[in-house]
Amino acid sequence: MIRQAATRREFLRLVGQGLLAAGAAQSIWPLAHGQALGRTNIILILADDLGYECLGCNGGESYRTPNLDQMAAEGMRFEHCYAQPLCTPSRVQIMTGRYNFRNYKDFGYLDPNEVTFANILKQAGYATCIAGKWQLNGIGEWPDWQDTNRARHFGFDEHCLWQYTQRGERYANPMIVQNGELLKGVEDKYGPDIFCDFVLDFVKRHRSDPFFVYYPMVLTHAPFVPTPDSPTWETGNRYKKDNRYFADMVAYMDKIVGRILAELETLGLADNTLFLFTGDNGTHVDITSRWKGQDYPGGKGNMWEPGTHVPLIASWKNVIRAGSVCPDLVDFTDMLPTLAAAGQTTVPSTVPLDGRSFLPQLKGDKGNPRNWIFCHYDQGKESSQERHNGRYARGKRYKLYMDGKMYDVPADLFEKYPIEGTTGEAREARRRLQKVLDSMPPYKEIDLRK
Repeated sequence: MIRQAATRREFLRLVGQGLLAAGAAQSIWPLAHGQALGRTNIILILADDLGYECLGCNGGESYRTPNLDQMAAEGMRFEHCYAQPLCTPSRVQIMTGRYNFRNYKDFGYLDPNEVTFANILKQAGYATCIAGKWQLNGIGEWPDWQDTNRARHFGFDEHCLWQYTQRGERYANPMIVQNGELLKGVEDKYGPDIFCDFVLDFVKRHRSDPFFVYYPMVLTHAPFVPTPDSPTWETGNRYKKDNRYFADMVAYMDKIVGRILAELETLGLADNTLFLFTGDNGTHVDITSRWKGQDYPGGKGNMWEPGTHVPLIASWKNVIRAGSVCPDLVDFTDMLPTLAAAGQTTVPSTVPLDGRSFLPQLKGDKGNPRNWIFCHYDQGKESSQERHNGRYARGKRYKLYMDGKMYDVPADLFEKYPIEGTTGEAREARRRLQKVLDSMPPYKEIDLRK
């Protein structure tokens, strides 16, 4: 039988090249509910270098985020969502539902043997696309297929991507590959607008089908440069770097979210679309914001609270209760099982996951909330910056690192004062979190490429 004969690598190779017939695909990954019409559409936006503190609805005071604030007011915001400290580790984790020690090989690289949420939703009958930041080609270990097939290999029917087959600008006069072709005529255009236009066009064309859109934004990553709404866009140097432009970039990111939300309303799709917004790691370390009356330093690349605490907002009209706040712990391994559940499909047993679905919480049910979050962080040899590798386990209050240091995070947000944790509640927390750390394979400076 095909199920017995096809390895996961062979299955992914055939899917990536479009060589697997629909009947054969279903015999390997059966659909839970067939090709039923009316299944939930899914849009996932991943902002780049945007920490929890940047949004007004989370208590941020430095930036204009009216569309995301309204999205939270009409949907649900999460208080405890955690990413990895750096972009590629987060992207590998969110796309595969697995901890980094299982599948993270190097900075800027996604192992071609991995199964992504797009692979799963595509085989469940979804039209799929990706727009924005790719940065997953890494060291070029792609033996049998062309560069332009990489997005399709990972489950995306269509793509509009920066850093896909070559490098270049991402904002003014961007270098973007769209469905295998380098875009021309972009000299006076802004990259985020091109990505957004692509997403909106895809949604319009597939409004009668179940669709999945993954939009890993280039905003708000450095360089901090003008946007089309900045006063200097028409009169000044569009490549001029200045930290003051970060606020403009946050505002423009929010504007793009607003455009997509408005289009869903116009097309009558808001009732049947799960829209998720999050960030890939903490804000850049050169940026200090105001949050709930205090200075909040950016923590990108570090394992402390500002480096891993990210926003998560969900919109699903007439499904999510307006103004909901979810206090449950969520991390990026949870995204894949949640999207699969929303798509009414199951994840094959050949794809072991570390996450759990938070779809019940979106629907107002208790679900199966986590008692702890685990983080394994190793940025990879290709990273040019010196960063802090390691592990931690945490609950909502206490956080224990592999070196034995424990912090009461709400009381010590920036983790300056480790506590002993030898009595009472802290002692129990240390015991519980140490048990989590001990349950994982021993930490080492791993090289999964060997």
